[in-house]
Amino acid sequence: MRTQLNFKRSKNMNGLKAKGLLAYGFVLLILTISIVAANTEDTGKTLNIAIGSEPDDLDPIANTGHGDFYDVIKVFSGLLKSNGNLDMAPDLAESWEASPDGKTYIFHLRKDVKWHDGIAFTAEDVKYTYDLLKSGDWISIFPASSEYNVIDDISILDEYTIKFSLSEGVISFRERFALPILPKHLLSGQDLLKTEFWQKPVGTGPYIFKDWERGEDLVFVANNDYYNGPPQITTLRYVIVPDENARIDLLKRGEVDAIKIAPRAKSLVEGIPGITVFSTPSCEWYSLNLPNNKWPFNMKKVRQAIGYAINKPAILKAVFYGEGEVAYGPYRSESWAYNPEIIYNYSPMKSKQLLAEAGFKDTNGDGVLEKDGKKFEFSMRYGKSAELKDIAIAIKTDLADIGIAVDPFCKGVMEITPEEMRVNAFINGWGSPFDPDDLNYQIFSSEFINQSWWNPAVYSNPEVDKLLEYGRKTSDKETRKEIYGKFQKIIIEDMPMVFLVFDNYIYAIRDNITGIMPRNGPHGAGTSGGVTGEVWWNVEQWKINK
Repeated sequence: MRTQLNFKRSKNMNGLKAKGLLAYGFVLLILTISIVAANTEDTGKTLNIAIGSEPDDLDPIANTGHGDFYDVIKVFSGLLKSNGNLDMAPDLAESWEASPDGKTYIFHLRKDVKWHDGIAFTAEDVKYTYDLLKSGDWISIFPASSEYNVIDDISILDEYTIKFSLSEGVISFRERFALPILPKHLLSGQDLLKTEFWQKPVGTGPYIFKDWERGEDLVFVANNDYYNGPPQITTLRYVIVPDENARIDLLKRGEVDAIKIAPRAKSLVEGIPGITVFSTPSCEWYSLNLPNNKWPFNMKKVRQAIGYAINKPAILKAVFYGEGEVAYGPYRSESWAYNPEIIYNYSPMKSKQLLAEAGFKDTNGDGVLEKDGKKFEFSMRYGKSAELKDIAIAIKTDLADIGIAVDPFCKGVMEITPEEMRVNAFINGWGSPFDPDDLNYQIFSSEFINQSWWNPAVYSNPEVDKLLEYGRKTSDKETRKEIYGKFQKIIIEDMPMVFLVFDNYIYAIRDNITGIMPRNGPHGAGTSGGVTGEVWWNVEQWKINK
């Protein structure tokens, strides 16, 4: 799959003078002293990236549900990796073959790879890693283990050749071969719930774990034995700075080299000499989930009316400052699977017409529609972020204009149980930058109704089920494009959930850094920046120029 990139760069624009943020003065002073001290010995060779959130551990597989394992913290490598076009490319495997039916894969491994402790990497490590997930014994450590049930057998053909036999030939499964490989010699026989490995990992990647000062920073150093040559930047340091304004100030002062910020803060870094701003597309689409099995969302015309009533362009402009694009389905316009025929216009008049056809009237003149003596009112969950809150307010306002009363209710996404999802409207983010089958199969196939958080809309359409099954097992790209084009048309007609917007991720990076290759961002990255994926997916290729 190839996804064309469409990113914006703003460089040296006339603009803002840096304003001192006195409220953060003390915090910034401490951070400044810490960063300067860290750079004293290796000036110009340390890259400081300020991130807003800190991981609980450095388990590279824990977040596979969000696709983060494609670009882990640079400590680990997979058999394959995703390149700048989001295609699968060689990594620990120098080559591979797949059978025409997609059920058999043979990987030929590199023979020049060592673990960071000097032990040789072999096929035994690959088999050990996939057996861990295939067994399903460590779901608390590897929550996406169920995705690997399709593996029937793993056979070591020789020390550097390994064969996978699958029960079904799912095209998107090839991306699972980007799974970070773990060291058998360090983890075999250990209690994976108690091991310190997740705090001090050992891998085969371009960077070696050095130190982790909780609440302050994560430090990695270049792997001089990396098979693709040692990184130009010798020290990679992630500084933990939860406050966005503090991250911006540190960048302005020159104490960090790269940050991620929300679209609303873009204007604060534009026009500053020596700083380049990147606006990169993300695969993350926001939507209003409508439980199709509950009144009144069990009526198609009601769901369609809500879709027409929400002013998506206004949300994109007001909440995301135009950084993104309106979403009409689960694929961005850059995706080869995107069908432009699904676009429809914002129309409150159309909404009112559909609601009238569905039998809703304002019988008592209070501005709220009714049917069979029941008012059209519902509560709507949304997650704990400024963007989600603003989206919720916009939806409430738009739906009030057509006679629907909405009560927004803030609740963390991870606090909402699967049962709650299936009976309540809620705003959420989904998406995958890779194969069109990824996540969408689980979100829209009726096979996943009542299975954990999957298919939250409780949506069922036999034709969609057939298309999704056909699409994931068909290898011809043009045929798949036709399949997913039909799929998009049907879900826009059925409107099981209302697609809202795709957002862009905003980064500000110092101009003396080269090698940056922006591409579609991962789902779930948010606005705070993290140690996986993001624009620093290829940081081992970056250089700091004097």
